[in-house]
Amino acid sequence: MYDVAVIGGGPSGAVAAADLAKAGISTVLIERNLENVKPCGGAIPLGLIEEFNIPAPLVEKKLSMMSVRSPGGRTISMEMPNGYVGMVRRERFDSYLRDRAKRYGSAIVEAFVREIREENGRYSIHLSKGLPPVEASFIIGADGANSKTASALGFPPNELQVLAMQQRFGYCDTMKPYEELVEIWFDGEVSPDFYGWIFPKTDHIAVGTGTEFRRHDLKALQRRFIEKLGITETPYLEETAKIPMKPRKSFAADRVILVGDAAGLVTPANGEGIFFAMRSGRLGAEAMIGKIQNDKPLHAYEKKFRKLYSQIFFGLQVLQSVYYKSDRRRESFVAICEDRDVQRITFDSYLYKKMVPAPWTVQMKIFMKNIYHLTKGS
Repeated sequence: MYDVAVIGGGPSGAVAAADLAKAGISTVLIERNLENVKPCGGAIPLGLIEEFNIPAPLVEKKLSMMSVRSPGGRTISMEMPNGYVGMVRRERFDSYLRDRAKRYGSAIVEAFVREIREENGRYSIHLSKGLPPVEASFIIGADGANSKTASALGFPPNELQVLAMQQRFGYCDTMKPYEELVEIWFDGEVSPDFYGWIFPKTDHIAVGTGTEFRRHDLKALQRRFIEKLGITETPYLEETAKIPMKPRKSFAADRVILVGDAAGLVTPANGEGIFFAMRSGRLGAEAMIGKIQNDKPLHAYEKKFRKLYSQIFFGLQVLQSVYYKSDRRRESFVAICEDRDVQRITFDSYLYKKMVPAPWTVQMKIFMKNIYHLTKGS
């Protein structure tokens, strides 16, 4: 019997379990597969590395150079002057976060959740492998886009989901230029409604793409991407998963909250999830501690998350809906990325996930460039 059961052992669940256990809350973390490898580019911003004290060995690359490529082959190179994007390998990163939760005192159970029942004011969580049920007063659902917690406990559905696929290739002559470079492809042949990515790690290159669930043939898009890159080697690992691209209409109830992908907390346009997973895990744990110790409402968690990040989600949703519609618009989007002020504002906002204000003259210049390129690319 526990105060809190955290269902799902990815970054959001592991952070929540660690913070709860550190505060003296009796916690169990339930993860269906401790060896799971999630298809994820593994890019994390400097602000996350600093806030969560991520050890240097986990950050395989610190990259300040990136480029974006248009459907016509135009490439814009950009440099991040005030920081870097860290590259992590999810199997190592997630394992470290779970180990940290265990060190703080959280129990770890490897099992699949078969059923969640509410009995006598507590939750009974029935598990696979013949394990006895886990009893808990509160639940944090951190079990991904297909959250069993969300469906079992009556949360509204994830409205927009992308299916992502990623392959890992060992370094070869074809991929040599990408050893210290992130490249994003805005190309309808690679993804008609998202983008393709090339992310380098210590011993491999991760190449992937995504598209809205059930709209296009994801494997055909990935094959086309590999073909356009000129890769002839065979990938040594292939990964596929759903990514929710819009927060659920609600993700907090009286005794249950959802965090990370389970809550739909992946930003549109760029598909970034690790930062928001870990921040939601921390904010959710704070609210849960307040609930247990002082009977504060759990809805404060959702309210705080939306106050902090709703502008970012809205802005990126607008960007995706405007520029990802056609290759002509994608050409226009890449053209705008050449502007130095656009790059500065984008990178400064990315590092710490805060909207960075710009002088009105810069705002007007960027606004007029958007109007020009939208008119040209429509």
